[in-house]
Amino acid sequence: MIAGCGTNDDEKENLLPSDINAEDLPDVPALQDEFTREFIQSIEPVREGFYPFVSKSKSFTMDFPQDMIVNIESHIVGPDNRSETITWGSSNRNLEVYPNYILHYYRGEPVEENSKNTISLSHGRDLNFEDIKTNNETNLSIADYKFNEKLYSIAALIWNEYGQIHLNVSFTCTEANQCKEHVSKEKDNIIEILKTIDVINNESK
Repeated sequence: MIAGCGTNDDEKENLLPSDINAEDLPDVPALQDEFTREFIQSIEPVREGFYPFVSKSKSFTMDFPQDMIVNIESHIVGPDNRSETITWGSSNRNLEVYPNYILHYYRGEPVEENSKNTISLSHGRDLNFEDIKTNNETNLSIADYKFNEKLYSIAALIWNEYGQIHLNVSFTCTEANQCKEHVSKEKDNIIEILKTIDVINNESK
């Protein structure tokens, strides 16, 4: 950790956010939260409002929203980085709809239909997956449904030859009568985030 708060811009460009004092970092939750910034790879956003993120198991990358934080209590990395569980959500308690992400990574190329069946079973219903074109060579299929008037879910399978991710995003609305409208807007934003997830080769050389 660098002593003091006099880090200049040139020095900061060559450091990970976790190596910079919080007072020298942009005032956004993803960088101000001590645990979350361990995943962030640069203080320079990859696009407005998003920072470069690498999982602890070095298994996937993504564009991470600046207003979200990773939950330290539920974070797990399996032996030899073969699996990882990450949950994250917004630190803002004044939202009309709260998205919460639960991600499970597993190393190794999956059998697509088997993985989709496993995800369906975990949600207790038959899910109709839709393929989404991503920003990279990783595949993405999603299914969404309404659990009740104030709770919606997106289930996603994200995979390639290196591994698979089972991801659930739940939306909790503060106002039931406007939930569908708010979720529709938030769903588009979340799909744009999921499209940036790229499963990478994390096997030891």
